[in-house]
Amino acid sequence: MQSELDKFKISIQILQDYYHTIEEKLIPESAPAQLVELAFPEGEDPSCESTAEGADLTNLDSFSYPRLDKLLTMALKQQIVPDVTQLQAASDPKKGGAKKADPKKGAAAKQDDAVTVVEESTYVKEMQESIKTEKSILRFRLVQIRNWALSNLKQNRQTAIDLYKKLDDWIFVAQKAEMDSIEELCIVVKDAIETEAKIQDELCIQFMDFTVDKSILNFITPAPPKLECMEDKRGYKFTIPQLKSLYSSWSSWRASRAASASPTRPSSTS
Repeated sequence: MQSELDKFKISIQILQDYYHTIEEKLIPESAPAQLVELAFPEGEDPSCESTAEGADLTNLDSFSYPRLDKLLTMALKQQIVPDVTQLQAASDPKKGGAKKADPKKGAAAKQDDAVTVVEESTYVKEMQESIKTEKSILRFRLVQIRNWALSNLKQNRQTAIDLYKKLDDWIFVAQKAEMDSIEELCIVVKDAIETEAKIQDELCIQFMDFTVDKSILNFITPAPPKLECMEDKRGYKFTIPQLKSLYSSWSSWRASRAASASPTRPSSTS
């Protein structure tokens, strides 16, 4: 829109300069074209996309584009250009401008003053028609640009809506597949618990698939014999063999002590 607006301003400048060269007396030289930048005041930028409160976000018709509409309105306002012939007539009435009506001459004098030389000039009419044509071209191209931008914005929004719908479907399908895999795993574990059987193979859940990995065994069949208990040897206490030896020594000493303390019986022949 900015480039079309700049092109329109320059085209009007070229037309006015062209007809000024042809009819210098009636068409004065215009001022240099003043290019206007389409910009919003700081802090007043309208949103690029908006929706009404509570609107259905899955419906494309719920979205509006106020920034694009505001830019079109601002650009259309710039098609108003001053008429150089009227400016010249107002500044210099001797060159075809409307003269001041003399109240003493009556209504006939007023009617004669209404017809000016500027309005009768063919070049002035051509210039005005050319300016009208440029304005029509500007309006047409601005509306086309606006419609093209609006179509792209709606297409992008529709693509986003379709994408989010697919994402919702993918999340639902993935969640259901994971729950089904977990359900299959629970069935296998439940059967093992009810039958009091060990689960030999490794049970795996990989993303959405439940698999039984037979290459990994949870236990060896048959189970290897258990190793004998091994004593923890420490320097500040007796070991079990030492305690057994000590007990055997004390038992022997006690038996020998008891035998030596008991009296000898006399024989029956004596």
